[in-house]
Amino acid sequence: MRVFRRNYKVLALESSCDDACVALLEKESPHKPPLVIDQFKKTLLSAENGGIVPTAAHDFHHATMAPLVDEFCQKHSLNFATPPDLICCTRGPGMTGSLSSSIQLAKGLSMAWQVPVVGVHHMLGHILVSQLPKTSQPLLEPPQYPFLSLLCSGGHTMLVLLKSIVDHEIIIDVNDIAAGDSLDKCARELGLYGNMLGKELEKYVDSIPLDTRKEYHEINTKVKTNPYNLKLGLPFKGPRDPKYPDPIHFSFASFKSSIQSYRKQHHGDQPFDESTNQFLAYKIQETIFDHIIDRINTAFTMHGSNTAIYPEADSKFVGVRDLICSGGVAANSRLRHKLSQELKFNECLETEDKLTFHFPDLLLCTDNAVMIGVAGIELFEKLRIKTDLSMLAIRRWPLNEIMKVDGWTEINEAEFKSITRYR
Repeated sequence: MRVFRRNYKVLALESSCDDACVALLEKESPHKPPLVIDQFKKTLLSAENGGIVPTAAHDFHHATMAPLVDEFCQKHSLNFATPPDLICCTRGPGMTGSLSSSIQLAKGLSMAWQVPVVGVHHMLGHILVSQLPKTSQPLLEPPQYPFLSLLCSGGHTMLVLLKSIVDHEIIIDVNDIAAGDSLDKCARELGLYGNMLGKELEKYVDSIPLDTRKEYHEINTKVKTNPYNLKLGLPFKGPRDPKYPDPIHFSFASFKSSIQSYRKQHHGDQPFDESTNQFLAYKIQETIFDHIIDRINTAFTMHGSNTAIYPEADSKFVGVRDLICSGGVAANSRLRHKLSQELKFNECLETEDKLTFHFPDLLLCTDNAVMIGVAGIELFEKLRIKTDLSMLAIRRWPLNEIMKVDGWTEINEAEFKSITRYR
């Protein structure tokens, strides 16, 4: 007997910062990840302004989102007669003016097409996009709870323990600026130019001959007694800093200051020569990533089970077997390599089981609408919730408080089945 299945389609919108994004996903089974049908993306060009200006981003999104979505819907024949079954949009965190453009558009389409809308937490999208098949890891199964996620972007840097889709504990947060913001600022100090300066810094470092990078790697910058007279150490490693702090923090603001101080002391107003510029670029990127590794290893020690290393280890990470690295900085190949090689998971958790790393495809590391669709589907299916039409943008929305905002509405069984129609 032939079995007919009815897939349901999801339109997703993202506009939290400087990217205007729309995507279409299709879901055919509660046991399989959604299929990505298509996505569009346009990015605000901000290099001339030295970074993202909120008012410029606001104007960009309000001028871009509607025609972008209109073009996308025409391409895929999405209209009143053949609408998607669900709409997902980013509700926060992010810049309020930017967020509001896709939220208002999503609410308008929801009313016109009479389909529910789900307002999604941006960072949850970065985490859950790891459920999709990965080009570099095609046989890898999705992560299983409990798992860890390193969210590393221009706006956020945190290590999170996830026990369910909404049960999150922030293990390490940043106490000043995010890693991506620091990389961007340092790249600008070194004279690099582009819309994504962190990516430009990575390309610049990768262009340095391998032998030269090996030489740079061996140079100790913990003290100034090196050929470049550069002192560049890790944050929180001073004599007065506790070895096992509570809470644990990331800190990245000092790296830009280090370049500025070094320039003032050794070069005045003159630009760096190429050798010095390359050395600084290599060491800045490497030390920022070393700091991330150091803080995560501190968390492994404190929340592992090996009391021989740390007598007060609380075993909080026992059962964790997966680590997701997501966000724009997660696209950096050097960071991916260092994570896979330098974390002390086995030692601190007293296990021979390997920690499985999940690295989303590069295009899905930076902001995109696909991740918003994936997270929205998970909220809709696992929790049977949607968002009512009174929702507003949320500028600051802690990841461990997803369900504490207003606007969540439960979906009854009849409405759920009318949308999914799973067999």
